[in-house]
Amino acid sequence: MKVDEVVESDKPFEQTYDPSHPDADASGYVTLPNVNIMEEMGDMVAATRSYEANLNVVNSAKDMFIKTLDIGK
Repeated sequence: MKVDEVVESDKPFEQTYDPSHPDADASGYVTLPNVNIMEEMGDMVAATRSYEANLNVVNSAKDMFIKTLDIGK
């Protein structure tokens, strides 16, 4: 899977019985999102750590190039 690829979830939507809810269907069931907050937070932390690691690599490479140029002086 590529990093910028969007993947649709195949998890089923949660349905609860609440006939008084404004979004209830004719049978009285409300379809709720299939988003798992803990899973999303874990993905966010992993993405943040990956970004920080990549930023450190770029900064280290930049510092090495600058030190290499200073050797020639």
